[in-house]
Amino acid sequence: MKKLRKDSKFARLTEEQRGELALYLECNGLEDAQQWLAARGVEVSLQNISEYYRLHVLPYKWVRMETAAAVLSKVGGDKVTDAAHRAVAQRVFELSTDPKADPELLAKFYKLMNDGQATAQNERKLALLEAKARRADEAQAVAGDKTKSADERMQKIREIFGLN
Repeated sequence: MKKLRKDSKFARLTEEQRGELALYLECNGLEDAQQWLAARGVEVSLQNISEYYRLHVLPYKWVRMETAAAVLSKVGGDKVTDAAHRAVAQRVFELSTDPKADPELLAKFYKLMNDGQATAQNERKLALLEAKARRADEAQAVAGDKTKSADERMQKIREIFGLN
């Protein structure tokens, strides 16, 4: 991470304003940032804003992303929640746009994201199969109940499978 030059127009901004500018640049375009700076008495070109972002904002963003990625990489497969799945997907996207991103780390996150999706799908399949097995057991019990007529048993089986 480069140190801000003392003669830089961005050096006129307070630490707090530079933090606000970094957040502003995350959500807005260069032209909007140029107007934001002009309102604070700093006239700079779009090229200077772009260079400032590349040299002074992105490195901090990458450090935050790497920290979050390291935390997420320690999350075990069975403990990953939907929120963690979304966070991993977001980090994978952000890392994929980072020219300095480690391809091996990116591949690990893709695998983690895909494994999480597969686990969620398998859990849904299991729940459906368990429900189907419960209905089959109920229907078998009804079919074996000789105290009811054949029509009553058939009606009850239709109810169990939702065929009414």
